[in-house]
Amino acid sequence: MSKTMVLIGTIVLTIFVAIGMRSLGQANAPEPPAFASDAQRHAWVMNTLLPWMEQFRERYHNVPRSDGEFLRWLIIATKRRRALEIGTANGYSAIWLGLGLEVTKGRLTTVEIKPDLVREAKANLKRAGLLERVVTVVEGDALKVVPQLPDKFDFAFIDIGPRALPFVEAVLPKLADDAIIAVHRPPFEGALSDYLAAMQKRPEWLTTVVQTGAPTAIVLSVRVPER
Repeated sequence: MSKTMVLIGTIVLTIFVAIGMRSLGQANAPEPPAFASDAQRHAWVMNTLLPWMEQFRERYHNVPRSDGEFLRWLIIATKRRRALEIGTANGYSAIWLGLGLEVTKGRLTTVEIKPDLVREAKANLKRAGLLERVVTVVEGDALKVVPQLPDKFDFAFIDIGPRALPFVEAVLPKLADDAIIAVHRPPFEGALSDYLAAMQKRPEWLTTVVQTGAPTAIVLSVRVPER
């Protein structure tokens, strides 16, 4: 057997194993009991569902829990009500954002390009009691989907990897005057360097890097009030 055939076989096997592991994880997902109140549901999501999802963090490139907690706090503290997320993955960060938006009586639109991840995200958001009621999942290429969205947003979270600038540029025309942009910075050398450089050239935006205690960070941009 040639080295090429061995390599192809290894790649195919790796793909099937990855698919099998993902399916097995979803099959073992905790299912919510009947809740007497939203407080009970929130406690179950925080203490059962999210910890279960966290064991797969590397697989889905999710934010760490400290970043998720920060995003929820940020939504509540700044009273955001119309949020947009790019890069849903399996819905982990969407749940954190959705929990914050429940408090502010807001809504989240989250965009994901991969159909299998859309299905997983919807299943997890349904378990959290957030699907459709608070969070809407849109399947598609964000660079094409976002310009077509009818809403203006006062909060945008972009979690798309180290090259977020094109996605932020697609989002900018859809933002309200008081909008906040949060971009997840992965722990790679030079990650978001082009985005940080581009925002420094926009005097109407103030940008800072927030370290939440994890190896990753959240880059925040807020509009400078007009004088």
